[in-house]
Amino acid sequence: MSALNFSDRRYLETTIKDMPPPPTPAIRVDDSSSSSSYFSSTHKSAATIAVTGSSTSAKAETKVSTKVDTSSTSLAATTGAKRQLKPYGKRQDSTGATSRSRSATKELELPPDDSLMGPPGFSEELPSTLTIKDGEALSLKCTVKGDPEPQVTWYKNGEALSSSDIIDLKYRQGLASLTINEVFPEDEGKYLCKATNSLGTAETTCHLKITPMEQQINGKGGQGDKIPRVIEHLKSQEVQDGTPHTLACRIGGATKFDVVWLHNEKEIKPSKDFQYVTEGDKYILKIAEVFPEDAGTYTCEAFNDIGESFSTCTLVVLIPGEEKKQPAIKKFPASQTVEEDKSVSFKIKYESEPQRVTWVKDGKPLDENSSRYKFQKDGKDFSLTIPKALPTDVGQYIVKAAAKKGDTTVAFSLNVYSTTDL
Repeated sequence: MSALNFSDRRYLETTIKDMPPPPTPAIRVDDSSSSSSYFSSTHKSAATIAVTGSSTSAKAETKVSTKVDTSSTSLAATTGAKRQLKPYGKRQDSTGATSRSRSATKELELPPDDSLMGPPGFSEELPSTLTIKDGEALSLKCTVKGDPEPQVTWYKNGEALSSSDIIDLKYRQGLASLTINEVFPEDEGKYLCKATNSLGTAETTCHLKITPMEQQINGKGGQGDKIPRVIEHLKSQEVQDGTPHTLACRIGGATKFDVVWLHNEKEIKPSKDFQYVTEGDKYILKIAEVFPEDAGTYTCEAFNDIGESFSTCTLVVLIPGEEKKQPAIKKFPASQTVEEDKSVSFKIKYESEPQRVTWVKDGKPLDENSSRYKFQKDGKDFSLTIPKALPTDVGQYIVKAAAKKGDTTVAFSLNVYSTTDL
């Protein structure tokens, strides 16, 4: 290597990058008795090194200095003490204690515990038997458990039930309930609540018994009074929009009773548009002016503490310039009062033959395969016959007819009395 001249002095600057360990100050030891210098240093994230060389013909001398950017160098050089290094990768707080790393941690997610799952069951079951009076409200409740959450289905005498205007079914937060606001003798039977999930099924049952209304000696219908009986029923009719109309029926049998009028099962409050009128045993509802929304089912209900009777009809409102709703009815079925064990028939005739006709009692279709009913069809004429009327046949009936252009319904009622009621 050739000797370096003063004029050949050069500066070399470079940047050294490396992994950032904790900084260690460089300590320079300068021995004046020696022609050479030595130093110790460690890397910093970025350090600048300047190298200076000088030479003479008689004697070569080289000085190397290192510039390190650190604030701790002077303290270490002054004290001459060896600096204790921090463990790599650890941080210390102001007290000198090792602090926790701020590296992100992932929350541990535990897999589902299958041991918590189980088949359905009932922590509170239905009562095995329940007896209530005719006309009272029915409320059946049970508490369901299980995981996955079970599905609940209600049955009466083996037939699945669903919510309707008569039956209210609810299932919320494990509580299953069945409610009927007013029971009738035909509501008697075996009620079953079934809970099902992927792990199995569970059932709880209740046998419901309906008892007749008790005779009372206070209020409307005192001791020795009778059940009011409809002698002459309401009549279903067609009426023109904008015209007045009157509905009337005759009621007897009892000395004291109350009367209420209903439209589509909602009570009609007396007003200037709907007037209650009584003329002897004749009970009248006067409609001042018929509107399209007045169409539907009307019921006159008479009741006292002994019992009740009612008459039902259908009002069809004809609107000028509009076609009749099809299949249109030519002859309406009439409400009737019949003695127990006697035969009774209801007949209806349509202007055109419908595709399908269904007979319904209290919201439930009649069983066409039952021996208790006889259904007949002759072109546009249809009839329902009950060969032997029973108290359980009392109720409101509807005939539903379907055709290509739509469907129509008409309502009527049946009252059954015994000779002891007369």
